[in-house]
Amino acid sequence: MKDKTKLIVRIAVPAFAGLIVLYLIIGYFYSKGFPCCTWVNGVYCTGKSVDQVNSELCNKFDYKGITIKDQSGATLFVSAKEMDFKIDYTEALKEFIKNQNALSWGIYIFKGLTGQVEPDISCDEKKLAKIVGDWEIFVPQDTLDVSIVKTEKGYELKNELLSVPNKESIIDAVDVAALNAASDIDLSSKDYEDCYGPIKPNATQQEVIDLYSKIEPVINCNITYLYGNKKIPLKDGTASKFLLTNEEMKEGTEDYDYDNPGRGRYIAGNSEVGLSDVRNLQGFVVTQNGDPLISEARIYDFFYKMVKAGYTADALERYKNGEDVEMIMVPKNNRAGNPKIFDNVAEYNYLKKVFSSNPGELKKDEKKDDKKDEKKDDGDNENQDDTGEEIRELTNEKKVDCIDAKKDLGKTYIEVDVSNQHLYYYVDGEVAIETDVVTGDMSKGCGTPSGYYRAYDKQREKTLRGDDYETLVHYWMRLNNAGIGIHDAYWKHEFGGDIYKHNGSHGCINCPPDVAERLWNATKSKTPVIVYYR
Repeated sequence: MKDKTKLIVRIAVPAFAGLIVLYLIIGYFYSKGFPCCTWVNGVYCTGKSVDQVNSELCNKFDYKGITIKDQSGATLFVSAKEMDFKIDYTEALKEFIKNQNALSWGIYIFKGLTGQVEPDISCDEKKLAKIVGDWEIFVPQDTLDVSIVKTEKGYELKNELLSVPNKESIIDAVDVAALNAASDIDLSSKDYEDCYGPIKPNATQQEVIDLYSKIEPVINCNITYLYGNKKIPLKDGTASKFLLTNEEMKEGTEDYDYDNPGRGRYIAGNSEVGLSDVRNLQGFVVTQNGDPLISEARIYDFFYKMVKAGYTADALERYKNGEDVEMIMVPKNNRAGNPKIFDNVAEYNYLKKVFSSNPGELKKDEKKDDKKDEKKDDGDNENQDDTGEEIRELTNEKKVDCIDAKKDLGKTYIEVDVSNQHLYYYVDGEVAIETDVVTGDMSKGCGTPSGYYRAYDKQREKTLRGDDYETLVHYWMRLNNAGIGIHDAYWKHEFGGDIYKHNGSHGCINCPPDVAERLWNATKSKTPVIVYYR
């Protein structure tokens, strides 16, 4: 038994020692290359030299080149061949082998060995710089567009000097991307903001920039007019029409069919000028020092047209003729015979002051002077909103009645044309009753107040009382709480004409007795009544 054991020991020990020696020999073999069952970047490496694996990995690396995208959207493709793009895994593979334990090959038989390595990348930076440097986005400064262009809402400055591609920065960025084997680089992303920047304009470009700085406060004037149910912001393209262009000057568009006080006058900076010493700059008429000309005639015409469009008589006539008139405006409580719904001359003078002052500045006392007749309920700033926008109420509800023609007037109503001293009663759009009348005495300041009313308080045998009179009338219809109404005037023998100018009523609308009776009988309470001057 002992002999058998000794025999086993004699055989096992050398065998085990032999296995160890064999394991070490194999380990030594693998120490010179890749261990068994080794995969690098998806390539089987065992039994292969570094050069062989490097060759396979290089063939597997498919890099065609880099696409460069500019802020403008322009693109440039530089192929790998054009920039002598090269890759090499040799050093990385050697480092991989060096970091492995050769004696662990036995473990790798069962679980394998995988790894990832990065290549050394190189390219001919001079060739790459030449290709990128010749890109069409790099242009001479004098070819960059600095101009004032017309838009739907006025004008805007096109300034290509604000974001000019920096050649050196872009070449450096592309070089870094290429050495990282990037397939594309988007220079419009925030990562590459430093690749673009402003450059100093030349003298010609600076003159255009200076011109726009003078135009901008005009076209973006932060004033909005309320006109009836409309909002008219000047910065929405309206103010830009006040600027005189060279083409318009040649065509002579400053002619008007009425007496326009602004004709031939222009605002330039803080001065009022003519056309004697001007020049053309970017299509605008400017003074010798580059101030654009703002046409006073056009400013006046802007307000004049709104006043004219708001004349009650004209709008009412269009409505009666079947035109689609959305709104009729009538001055409220106007006894002086002025048909204007707002003071266009005051607004004209105010806007002239705005444009001839420093941009956006006008003293509060100037505003109060121009609006001295307006009563304010909400403080001095009622004409400005939270954004600093100035609101100018041309048709303030305290001063103007804005009538929805179809809803508020309809087809059955009373019309009093004070200027022509005539009254019409319409039923279903047709004149049912009409008559000459006598209204308030203009010479005594008792003119009949214009406005939109509804007849009410119909009475028979009504006694009218005032400071110096007490008169019985047979047919009475009240228009307001101030004692103004429509009634018969049996003491008068003539109606119409100019009687109201020197021998009119205390403010009421006097009718011939027989007509007053017919009108009183035909009119229902709350019948609309519109009273206006021409």
